Amino acid sequence: MPFSSSFSFRKSKPRKSVSRSPLKLPAEELARELGPRYQSIDVRIGNQKFIYDISQAGWTSGGTVGTPVTSRGISRLEKNKKELEEDNNVLRTKIDTLLQMLAEITAEYDVRRGA
Repeated sequence: MPFSSSFSFRKSKPRKSVSRSPLKLPAEELARELGPRYQSIDVRIGNQKFIYDISQAGWTSGGTVGTPVTSRGISRLEKNKKELEEDNNVLRTKIDTLLQMLAEITAEYDVRRGA
């Protein structure tokens, strides 16, 4: 009869990967979802790119991103901006008119209710 102890422990299976991420994802999935350099932080604001350097604890400029805007693109954007400003002015006028109508109706209601 073999000797077995009730205090013997079972060997656990080895872990597939150790993740330091709070997302608790395997390393392969982190690399697939967040890219090969998921530990670096880069931010794009407009055409500028900034990279956070962990060793220096600061942001560095990564240069410009994207294609430069052509003069045709600028003129198209200015035209679009002008149209949007005109639409905005029309909408403001409509809101002012509606507020005046509401004020008149409220005043008439108060006069009728008080009389």
